[in-house]
Amino acid sequence: MASREKSIRREYSTVYSQFDSPLIQKIRSEAFEEDIGQHSWIIAKDLREYLDWLALSPTDQILDFGCGPAGPLTYVVSQTGVKAIGVDINATALASAQNRVSTMGLSERIALQDVSEETIPPFEDYLFNAVISIDVVMHLPDRTQTFSELWRVLAPGGRFLFTDACIVNGALSDEDIRVRSHYGISHFVPDDFNESALTDAGFTLEKKQQHSDGLIAICSGRWKAREKYKKELVTQFGVTEFEHEQTYLKKLVELYSEKKLLRYAFLARKTSS
Repeated sequence: MASREKSIRREYSTVYSQFDSPLIQKIRSEAFEEDIGQHSWIIAKDLREYLDWLALSPTDQILDFGCGPAGPLTYVVSQTGVKAIGVDINATALASAQNRVSTMGLSERIALQDVSEETIPPFEDYLFNAVISIDVVMHLPDRTQTFSELWRVLAPGGRFLFTDACIVNGALSDEDIRVRSHYGISHFVPDDFNESALTDAGFTLEKKQQHSDGLIAICSGRWKAREKYKKELVTQFGVTEFEHEQTYLKKLVELYSEKKLLRYAFLARKTSS
């Protein structure tokens, strides 16, 4: 296993191991304007907009590349009636995802798969009508290669919706980068980098919108909710972990409010086979 994947899996496993605990659920319900089981920087309002972009039908099959605990994935499936496969490299996240899928009665429509040992998505060509990937590409060392593999598994005309929260728009210090990379190795890219990677992989870009406001709101909400439940969090995780997470959230509010970093959503289409 690559050291990159080990680092990311280790950091996120701590979060996912308590994702369904009463305390963390209580914090999520207060931090998010609408809790749909998300851990990433997506708000429900934006996800509904993405569904309009994708224009899914119940006969479609989609792939969630880096599904985590499957909050957005279960929302998409419950709203559209599609069938889906969610993949991730983190077994702890997938355990939480499986619990959510089962609890929501979606086991016949959602399959989950651990791809921690895979170098490419283990799927046949043209299998999916759409691929979604929420705040995952920042962890990919070679996103052009990954985009090419996702192009391969999409049917002609298939859509690829992803978000990237590590687009550089100003001067960053080494401390900014260190804190922003709290959850494992991250790849900071300039504007237009994703567009070039999509073109190289064979995609045609259809939409690109900045969606940093939701990230700022989520970070602010999580910081406030965690302060409210500081005693319980310190008891469960320790004071060092509590302070590290608070510093992380506060730094993100600063970086994105000052537009040193931006978060964008992209919609691309496979225009040929």
